[in-house]
Amino acid sequence: MATLTTASDSNKTIVTVEKISHVLDKIGISLTPDESVQWHDIIASVQESIEIVQDLPDYFPPVDLDKYPRINVHRPRTHENEGNAWAWKSHIQGKAGGPLSGVTFCLKDNITVKDVPMLLGTDMFTDYTPQTDATLVTRILEAGGTILGKAVCENLSLCASSFSAATGPVENPYAVGYTTGGSSSGCGYLVGSGKVDAGIGGDQGGSIRFPSSYCGIVGMKPTWGLVPWTGVVTHDAVHDTAGPMTKTVALNAKVLQAIAGRDGIDDRQYAAPLPSQLPDYSASLKKGVKGLKITILKEGFDFPIINPRVKAKVIEAAKRFKSLGAEVVEISVPLHTIAGHIVNCALRPAAAYQGYLGKACGRRGLYLSDLAQKMTPMDQSKFDKMFSTSKFTMISGLYLWENHPLIYGKAVNLYRRLRDEYNSALEQVDVLITPKNPYVANTHASPEAGPSEHMAKSRGVAVNTVCFNASGHPAMSLPVGFLPAEDDININLPVSMQIVGGMFQEEMIYRVGAAWEAAFDWKNL
Repeated sequence: MATLTTASDSNKTIVTVEKISHVLDKIGISLTPDESVQWHDIIASVQESIEIVQDLPDYFPPVDLDKYPRINVHRPRTHENEGNAWAWKSHIQGKAGGPLSGVTFCLKDNITVKDVPMLLGTDMFTDYTPQTDATLVTRILEAGGTILGKAVCENLSLCASSFSAATGPVENPYAVGYTTGGSSSGCGYLVGSGKVDAGIGGDQGGSIRFPSSYCGIVGMKPTWGLVPWTGVVTHDAVHDTAGPMTKTVALNAKVLQAIAGRDGIDDRQYAAPLPSQLPDYSASLKKGVKGLKITILKEGFDFPIINPRVKAKVIEAAKRFKSLGAEVVEISVPLHTIAGHIVNCALRPAAAYQGYLGKACGRRGLYLSDLAQKMTPMDQSKFDKMFSTSKFTMISGLYLWENHPLIYGKAVNLYRRLRDEYNSALEQVDVLITPKNPYVANTHASPEAGPSEHMAKSRGVAVNTVCFNASGHPAMSLPVGFLPAEDDININLPVSMQIVGGMFQEEMIYRVGAAWEAAFDWKNL
């Protein structure tokens, strides 16, 4: 029960009758004059609590800078930023002799690293420096990894192309002028071009898997809640997932081993094992797929947006499992066709309120309150600096709250239906296969482009990805060959299939992906 004290005269001058009336006017409620006086006295008593809390220091997880010092933190110079993929450079050396010793990392620039500034792909603010390390940063360093810097993140993590960041377009490692995909665009380039061994991306609707597919690397969106989100910028806890981006399945499994498991702060992790209780993700890499059921998800190939060449390429890749002793079958999950519409009604309003307006509640995890101070209050100047895709999320999200305030809750309820229907399919088979991206990488939008062209560049790209953010299932992008660019047959670009497993069944996904990777050279297909 809340504790109330008698309001002081000074608090009564701060909390005025007019302010209370203004709050109630917004929802069409008025008070009688007598009620206004009484409620003014009562509500004014809350001001003391506000002042006490505001005067307390915030409470962020501590960082041992003596153990893991941040060396040579700087904005990348032109000669050291090929592909325009680095947001900030640094050198943080992990513990000697760990399982990730010798492995170099980049981190998507929505992941907090104490004393390393964060851009978040925007110039709404340019002076935010986190006060803590994300849990996954600590775990990488404890496992011996070396962090070389922060990779460009698309504008507020809300663009599936790679031309929305305030620092400029990030180039595809296979063709300058083409997208890497987003929003973990910098990680896609840096891993795909071999500048680092591994990246850690964030995925609310496909943002690990889009750039992994376009850049020809392995990208894992783990089961929702498996990897702690503590210290990573949120859109909505229902969707947030962090995971590894690597050149090989084996390294991907090794990185996940290091960063996964409950951390005692992230309240999404109620079903996740402790780090010491994780399965050995590398143990199944050489088991092969003999006797497994590899399953083509029918609806995943039937979207009109899926390019026929991509569809044929991924079906061909899936059928190759037959030569490895697996059974390749087809299954139908009809709800898959409208999953994106369900997600639209949850992700956008959540991102609008939490990401832009700072109206976060209902969590027991770490709130990046220092970042929220930079983002709020929203005003015309900040809005004008947002990219079209971010503006779309904000405008559509606020529209939904204003006109359909109950639809968020219904959409999240339907996420459980999605989960149950995928679970039902996965009880019959071992993994599901879909095309990852519906088309190969396209060109950046022109500098003069407006919202329509910006949005068109990634239209429909998430048809096979957002569904698994909603359901929570793990899904991995695996490169399976090349196809010519739509506008230039002399440019060959990667194509990937998506492998989806049961909840907390990353080990099975790695087993299937490793078998395909070992048997076939995707760069010659």
